[in-house]
Amino acid sequence: MSERLIKVQQLVKAVYDADPTDAVVVMGVILEEWRAGVPLVALVDDDDEAASWAALATFEELRAYFIAAGRKLAEYPLGRKGAARLAQRMLAELEPEDRVAVLLELNDMETGGTS
Repeated sequence: MSERLIKVQQLVKAVYDADPTDAVVVMGVILEEWRAGVPLVALVDDDDEAASWAALATFEELRAYFIAAGRKLAEYPLGRKGAARLAQRMLAELEPEDRVAVLLELNDMETGGTS
């Protein structure tokens, strides 16, 4: 068994052996210290900085910033080409069949289910 796995097992045992109130407080402090926090001002490249921050963010942080950024982007006059490029980047990581399903669902939402 690897040393890392042994340490993880010891940590889990220690958490379960502790008083539940103490365990919650300690884990909360550690998680707060390790969370990504707000994105810092990009010093080099916006895309690299965002990717670096996103790699450290929790799911809830990612979700919150995704929704906030989407709302802010919706206010920008992107034009047809700009909106298409944004959509292309958002869909790029999906498998082809998932991409088609998303596009069909978006079309259905736009037409009110009458397509």
